[in-house]
Amino acid sequence: MYYDFIVIGSGYGGLSAAALLVKNGFNVLVLESHSKIGGCASFYKRKDFLFDVGATTLSGVRNDQPVGILFNELGLKPKLKKIDPGIVIGMNNKSIFRYSDQERWIEEAEKHFGEKNQKTFWNEIHSIDNLAWQFVNKNYKLPIRNLNDFIAISNPSNLKFIKLLRTLFSSVEKSIEKYKFSDNTFYKFLNEQLLITTQSKIDEAPYLTAAMGLVYPAETYYPYGGMYKPGELLMNYIIQSKAEIKFKEKVIELKQVNDFYEVKTMKGNSYKAKGIISNIPIWNMAKITEGNIQNYFSKYSEKFNSAWGAFTINFAVEAKDDLPSVYFQIHTEKEIPYCNSKSIFVSFSEKDDFEKAPLGFRTVTISTHTDVNNWYGLTKDEYEKRKELAASSILNIFDNYFAEKLGNEKLFLLSGTPNTFEFYTQREKGFVGGIPHSIKRNLMFMPPNVTPFENLYMVGDTVFPGQGTPAVILGALNVSKRIMDKK
Repeated sequence: MYYDFIVIGSGYGGLSAAALLVKNGFNVLVLESHSKIGGCASFYKRKDFLFDVGATTLSGVRNDQPVGILFNELGLKPKLKKIDPGIVIGMNNKSIFRYSDQERWIEEAEKHFGEKNQKTFWNEIHSIDNLAWQFVNKNYKLPIRNLNDFIAISNPSNLKFIKLLRTLFSSVEKSIEKYKFSDNTFYKFLNEQLLITTQSKIDEAPYLTAAMGLVYPAETYYPYGGMYKPGELLMNYIIQSKAEIKFKEKVIELKQVNDFYEVKTMKGNSYKAKGIISNIPIWNMAKITEGNIQNYFSKYSEKFNSAWGAFTINFAVEAKDDLPSVYFQIHTEKEIPYCNSKSIFVSFSEKDDFEKAPLGFRTVTISTHTDVNNWYGLTKDEYEKRKELAASSILNIFDNYFAEKLGNEKLFLLSGTPNTFEFYTQREKGFVGGIPHSIKRNLMFMPPNVTPFENLYMVGDTVFPGQGTPAVILGALNVSKRIMDKK
């Protein structure tokens, strides 16, 4: 059968793009290498417990943000709960509550960090965030790659966004010098917050994306049933619209033949389409293509040749008391062995989310950053030794913080490394979280959604605008608009 578009990968970028195309009358096929949707936002089950494998929080849900725009356009309503405080930060034997209300959060920051300019700083951060969302919603032809894109973005109505330029090319460290902050605890707080939201620290993170990352916990939502559940709505929408999703169909070859594309899978199946939307990383694209297309992705793979991996732990636990949030970032004094962070991010299931855990229990996902090179080229014994040391260190941090609130027994305890992510998601070296935003690897020079090849588009966290569910959905919205422009 000949399709209008084949979408490779059923992560949020791929599902969003497919649903939008289906809505606009295109004949679409989605190919997924795994047995489930979600990619890095997928899940697994153990008896009555369901565990998120990667992403656990949802943001960008407001009507002017990508997740809200997508579901409103499709007429879908995921079951979400706004979490406030969005994150509880445990550091220096204190708990810092990241409240949603801006003024309340500023009061909390002033109490814990003792800096005179906290209010001015956070007002500026929120101002940049608001302006940035206005800009990306108004300008879908980003990043600029040709004269038509330049003309579109040169509209006089964009003049009010000029002030964002300096924030795009200046690091956080440089941009906040004017505030003369002297509290080392505050710098540590910023570093660890930015590591989980932009994959970079204050000396590398652009002030623009850092601002959006620092505001993110103010708009944190919990998806009932798991992070994959909103994606399941997208999947059902696609299927009910009589489009197709085929599972366990790993794409091993993609080539352009005259005016169409041919895709071959590991099962030996072959599919043809006028266009392709790929949700798999640029590194993987370089391995399944040939000729000029392969050269294109190889060039970007070499330019953006590194990203973070994740060390994760999942288990279920009996909950004795209510918790102030379901999301926690717990800071440590020392770097976690074979990981590259001084904090862990802990996500609990809500106490009334019985799709994820029975009454009285919660599922837990813990994650932290790690250099993928810590886990490759090892003997089996050395690999297991490192894995055990990292896991025991993380669990000690967890137990020390939650000792009085949770039961001692951990059910279905399972840890994962970048090797685990590579095995299940097929992502090169287990890279997760996308390409880190940095001054050296600027947002506007990321691989674009539009390639030089007719009807070949990219979505996902390794192309503009990058990491996080709102960003990959924004990429899908932009691709959909470009395709409709051509139609």
